[in-house]
Amino acid sequence: MSLKEKNNRRNFLKSILTVGSAIGFISPVNKKNKQESNDKIKMLTADGKLVEVNKSVIEKNAGLKRASDKEVFDWMRSKHKT
Repeated sequence: MSLKEKNNRRNFLKSILTVGSAIGFISPVNKKNKQESNDKIKMLTADGKLVEVNKSVIEKNAGLKRASDKEVFDWMRSKHKT
């Protein structure tokens, strides 16, 4: 076995160990994020009912465009509310 072949194998093994350790450090972070996504927030609906909603759903939709007052009034007056 030549010196070049030994170095290639060593580099390959080093890269496998590096990737394995990186995955080991990342996986606890992913578990923490999954646990946080199970957090529930209590909210009151328009008809007065109390519901629990996942916090991740609210955070995901927080950046969406909000309806203007005119759009809401137009929706209220329409016959087909979808």
